[in-house]
Amino acid sequence: MKIDIYTSIKNGSKNISVPKGVKIDSISFPFDLDPDLLTLSPFRTRLEVIKGKAHSALDQDDVIKQIEDKGYAIHGAKNIIDLGSKAGSNDAASTDASAN
Repeated sequence: MKIDIYTSIKNGSKNISVPKGVKIDSISFPFDLDPDLLTLSPFRTRLEVIKGKAHSALDQDDVIKQIEDKGYAIHGAKNIIDLGSKAGSNDAASTDASAN
């Protein structure tokens, strides 16, 4: 199944996915939809999700099941990149100028 992913403008960790090509504004969402999901930005199109296969950023089985049940899936993303160990480690910039 190929999906299009939309990300919340208010909270980038919240997403709605729909089958590829489905216009998100054509879907009837419940009245109690998370307010963070009322304003979205396209994130990724035509991502292939495969039932039973692990994915680094999302639970493909859950996304597929939600889409099959409701026509859309609400989910987060779990792809984390930690740059903390790289911050401030520019060796050339940290040279002691007083040594000259």
